[in-house]
Amino acid sequence: MRYFDSQLVANSRPHAAWWGELSVEREHFHRTEEVHANLMREMLGNAAAVLPRDAWLELDGITRRVMRADEGQAWMADLMPLAKAVNIGKLVHLNRVSSDAGSVTRSMSGQVPVPLDKVVYDYRGNPVPIFSTAYGREWREWNTLQSENFDALSDDQEAHTAKIRRDMALYALNGDATIVVGGYTAYGIRTSPLSKVINLGPTGGANIDLDSSATTSDAIDAFFSQTLGAMLDANLITGKVNLYVSPEIGRNFDRSYSGSSGFKGGTLMSYLLTNRRINKIEVSYELTGNQFFGFVPSAEFIRPLVGMAVNTTAKTRQNPTDNYQFLVMGAMGIEIRADYNGKSGVFYSTDV
Repeated sequence: MRYFDSQLVANSRPHAAWWGELSVEREHFHRTEEVHANLMREMLGNAAAVLPRDAWLELDGITRRVMRADEGQAWMADLMPLAKAVNIGKLVHLNRVSSDAGSVTRSMSGQVPVPLDKVVYDYRGNPVPIFSTAYGREWREWNTLQSENFDALSDDQEAHTAKIRRDMALYALNGDATIVVGGYTAYGIRTSPLSKVINLGPTGGANIDLDSSATTSDAIDAFFSQTLGAMLDANLITGKVNLYVSPEIGRNFDRSYSGSSGFKGGTLMSYLLTNRRINKIEVSYELTGNQFFGFVPSAEFIRPLVGMAVNTTAKTRQNPTDNYQFLVMGAMGIEIRADYNGKSGVFYSTDV
């Protein structure tokens, strides 16, 4: 997921604008806290504990660290460099695809009639929902145990950022059928009608268990070179694909390719990576059994739509006895892209 860093703020106009808004909100919070502290000093002779300004450095640092961790980051780390920043006011991001057009006439004179033609368009849309979570600390707890509670806030930040990170990753994978805006449903990689389905089941499928030790290395190699390769050819894909597999498949790919008690050589995984179609194979603990999915790592085929980078703000306290409350939020959609005829570079497996 996108989070604020100096490079994004410097090179992206939307991120610079978001950072400016976030900085204003934080400054407003601190000025209000200073008013409370000054009032307490005047009334009681001592200052109330306030959240130090450099606390945001630690909270933002935690966000960056957690966003780089696991729980869906196997694919999110590859998707986010492809992201497009969109205005937070866009509830749905629309894109237009055009058909083929034109025909060529051959003649010696060049005087034969040539039919006129033009492209036609289709419009597709993807919702950009906001993901949010929050945590808080009772005001007396903060003032009584300030040093310890700053550590507690750090723990709160880490736990809640992990939750929002995983939820955004699962949204990219599965979408959310309950989110429909203007007739456009929030699809994910494994639910989009533009993604290609690879049936691994025995009925009308490849009839292969990629997670089973009983499946031979040759059968697995044939599946990727022929079945997966045929699907990619049918969609005119020339670029290499990223594959994300379950731990069960990963363990199966760790075995030696030879399968011999004598000669071992390299692993099945290393052999599969010699396939001209495959860029990388990553294991994700969000997948199980015979599950895998993949995509061409190019914005031509798939890209996140970032309406707001993940950030943390504090709710302004109106009274000295109000509790400390923090909001962690970000806005992201996922766009599966296909041409006018539905040719796509995004795919997932199913057993049915």
